[in-house]
Amino acid sequence: MRPLASRMSVMTGEGALSVYSHAKQLEKEGKSIIHLELGEPDFHPSAAVNNALKKALDQGKDRYCPMAGVPALRQEIAAYLDRTRNITVLPQNVVIAPGCKIALFMALMALIDPGDEVLYPDPGFPGYASITLGLGGVPVPFELAEKNRLQPDPEEIIAKISKRTKVLITNSPGNPTGTVYTDEVQRRIAQLVLEHDLIVLSDEIYARIIYGGEYMSMLRYPDYGECHRAYGAGVCASAGTVRA
Repeated sequence: MRPLASRMSVMTGEGALSVYSHAKQLEKEGKSIIHLELGEPDFHPSAAVNNALKKALDQGKDRYCPMAGVPALRQEIAAYLDRTRNITVLPQNVVIAPGCKIALFMALMALIDPGDEVLYPDPGFPGYASITLGLGGVPVPFELAEKNRLQPDPEEIIAKISKRTKVLITNSPGNPTGTVYTDEVQRRIAQLVLEHDLIVLSDEIYARIIYGGEYMSMLRYPDYGECHRAYGAGVCASAGTVRA
């Protein structure tokens, strides 16, 4: 029997899903469990969403769409970014993906070659490291230390930059810390990215889960106007939990 691809030896499972499976087993045994392992809402889609989905299916809207996504949806997301984050993104620079992890995978697949280094926050979303490894890249964590109130230390990031560093992943609000990067930290990160000619993947998936203060997207900082050059943002709107 032929072996699996060598990349499988460095692939890791999703820790949150392992915990979830264990928790579900405990529930079957009669234990009372409070689920904190997965980032999904605790409500179901509204009747309006269900009805719209059913209407679309009844109208035969179940075929392939343009590869970058339905144009009307891309336009609405661009308008959403302008409305909620005060940034301008052209609809043609918006791409729809079937889930945020897939979007992260496709972005890194397009950006890194084997041996390229990817800086990412630690603690952070496990997919940052596992996807990088699966693509032959080298994940390089930078610490979110308690002494810094779980904020990134720009000087530590600079110290970890090498000739092979290509991508810097930022995540604000953070998963799992919930930390929102300060304006000072983000400005310094924006500066060092330009100084070292890095590419930023800005994971902003929890941007709407902020209760107090204004959210600042990385794209709002000076010289970040070229979206294709330096920026990738996660936009996720949840109508509730649906798993096919």
